[in-house]
Amino acid sequence: MVKMTLGVDGMMCDMCAARINDAIRRAFDVKKVTSSQKKGETVIIAEN
Repeated sequence: MVKMTLGVDGMMCDMCAARINDAIRRAFDVKKVTSSQKKGETVIIAEN
């Protein structure tokens, strides 16, 4: 398992975070993805 934490600028609300999560799920094979507008980051957990 690999855990990646990425800084993301420009998230203004929880809907922005949800859209980022959806885009990552469509583009990559991930186990879990969570984004936080308050922290300004996205955490991705994947096999590779």
